Amino acid sequence: MQVRTLRLREFRNHLDSHLQFGTGITLLLGDNGQGKTNVLEAISYLSLSKSFYAASDAQVVMLGHNMLEIQAAIADAAGRVSDVRITADALSGEKSVQVNRSELDRVSSLIGMFPAVILSPEQGGIVAGGPAERRKFLDLVLCQTSRTYLADILEYRRVLRQRNRLLLDARLNGTAPSRELPAWTEELVRLGSRLIHKRALFVEGVREAFTSAYGFLAGASADATVRYMTAEGIEEHMAVEVIAQQLHDAVEKRAAEERRRGATVVGPHRDDLSFAINGLAAERYASQGEQKTVLIALKLSEYDYVTMRCGETPILLLDDIFAELDRHRAARVMERLQKGGQCVITATDESLIGGRVQWDGEHRRIIVESGTCREAPV
Repeated sequence: MQVRTLRLREFRNHLDSHLQFGTGITLLLGDNGQGKTNVLEAISYLSLSKSFYAASDAQVVMLGHNMLEIQAAIADAAGRVSDVRITADALSGEKSVQVNRSELDRVSSLIGMFPAVILSPEQGGIVAGGPAERRKFLDLVLCQTSRTYLADILEYRRVLRQRNRLLLDARLNGTAPSRELPAWTEELVRLGSRLIHKRALFVEGVREAFTSAYGFLAGASADATVRYMTAEGIEEHMAVEVIAQQLHDAVEKRAAEERRRGATVVGPHRDDLSFAINGLAAERYASQGEQKTVLIALKLSEYDYVTMRCGETPILLLDDIFAELDRHRAARVMERLQKGGQCVITATDESLIGGRVQWDGEHRRIIVESGTCREAPV
């Protein structure tokens, strides 16, 4: 995937910006608060149908305006170009997505059409934050690479809400759970086991690439690992039918706890990822630079996974990637990026790249200032 052109109207601080990207690295250069991250945020709409940063579309619309518009020309590996147009109304909450002038029936249908891998400071929680951030990471990757996973996670969330309501009602009323609960438990197990199976396969599939990427960035002596943490008794290699039985047993085992809490306490909504460097938990013992390196290694392995699963290189969006990295690791990152596909990077200082890129059309520099964009002279 390559974004060739992008137009932003009434998006954050961009009243009407036009950008043309290189096929390699495009550097968005400017001071903080000028609108560099906003460009990456707009590109994320093309992949996720929403912002990776804001909770709602209304927060993204330019202050004092009502509707945002994103237009892009996106080329696939075969050179076919798709015209994508997204609009969102801050007042009504309505959103429209058009691909080649045909409106999609559902906005979520856009997910997976134009894959992207995103790394921003807000995603530091994947390593240092709570389990919810890591589950969100898993879901975003797998929703882009599997339509089945997207359908399953949406349905699982609906089932979970209904099951939690029955448990909470029983706790508040001091009664036994509704007779409907077993049916919802069966659905929870059926869908949950499928989600766990796909997540486990993903982690197993990226583990070697993740360890290799971390070693490349940090030095051969450093060893980083990643594990998927789920319900007791479930292992990565298990078939989905075996996972379902184990998950069912785990739910039954903790039924009394669920009644006390009034909530479902077992399932993929409670799972986690675990990162370790030389055997020590990264979230507890790693420095900020090491945690950042873990995150970059994870994103590089995600990039390889998405490429393999989609048959299409995703666009790589890197926001403020060089913060907390020493010169050695920054140089290694740039070396790796120049071997990949299209990449858009934000930076406040071009010297952070260290003169390792020749700005020749394939690689471009765009100066962003007060919500306006212009190409830097070669």
